[in-house]
Amino acid sequence: MEQDVILSQAMLLLREADVRITGGNLDALSLTAPDHKVWEVKVYLASTPPTPSKLHTILERGLRTLVVTFRPTERLTETALHGKVDLITIAPVSVIIGGVQRLEPRRTAESAGKTHGRAPWGRWALLRALALADGPQTQTGLAAAAGISQPAVNKHLRTLEAFVERDRWGWKAHDVDAIVAWLLDNYPGPRGVTSYWYGLDSTAEQAKKAAEFAQELGASPLVSGDAAADLYAPWRLPGSAIVYLREAVDFTDAGFAPAAPDEATLIATVPEDFTLWATAALAHRPEGIPLADPLVTLRDVTAGDAVDSKEAADHLRKAIVAKAAR
Repeated sequence: MEQDVILSQAMLLLREADVRITGGNLDALSLTAPDHKVWEVKVYLASTPPTPSKLHTILERGLRTLVVTFRPTERLTETALHGKVDLITIAPVSVIIGGVQRLEPRRTAESAGKTHGRAPWGRWALLRALALADGPQTQTGLAAAAGISQPAVNKHLRTLEAFVERDRWGWKAHDVDAIVAWLLDNYPGPRGVTSYWYGLDSTAEQAKKAAEFAQELGASPLVSGDAAADLYAPWRLPGSAIVYLREAVDFTDAGFAPAAPDEATLIATVPEDFTLWATAALAHRPEGIPLADPLVTLRDVTAGDAVDSKEAADHLRKAIVAKAAR
């Protein structure tokens, strides 16, 4: 099971256990129990449970840690029940927070699968920056646009000869459509901690309301998915909105209700991909709504489950390529 899937399921289990995420990110996540007690935890995420030596290292750090993993071990569960770590497991389902079993263990039919290593966020961001750039760029300019260092840009450019070329003014993409196709095949999306919400307003209004609310809390929202695609290249009424955040936000006070993934109209994610905000600066922001860049938006639309997701994605893709050709 992929780590981002484990993390998404863990967030659902927290809500089922009536433990709310009230702010923060994976390094400092704020959890609020039904009795209003608040914990701040560092999230340790792994598909397999920590080894005894790794668990010892976690305890030695002295930081309250929430271990999120697919399956438990006897020692890990015992450590959690003694309040030394917090624990969420998927198979069996279990939530232990503050030494209290807040969701009784139960078996699921889930099985473990392959995991991925460290994602090359910088390389993917560099490709997006090249595809969205207005003309040739210096390595310094590309570093700022992709949110990575200049040495990293230099390293990545050597592996991207199939997509880029250099002239007297700098580096540029020689085939934006090829970059788009490659990213759709290889970029897995921003991953991260995801929560799901339901609202009654139109999707466009929900996206605007969620972005404004998150902005007030300093979470630096970026709207993506159907709602952003409708602003970049209007084609159909959006069915749901995605918003990326620098830290978790509880949207209850903004008029949303927690929802299951298949019922959600608003999907909120604190992404692993740290480059989203850099490449978002390359995008036009209509109506003052902060948007993820068009290529991240395209990936999210493509990953949607609406019956016309493919057609909507094709429409946005053509708009991206046409803009690059001008």
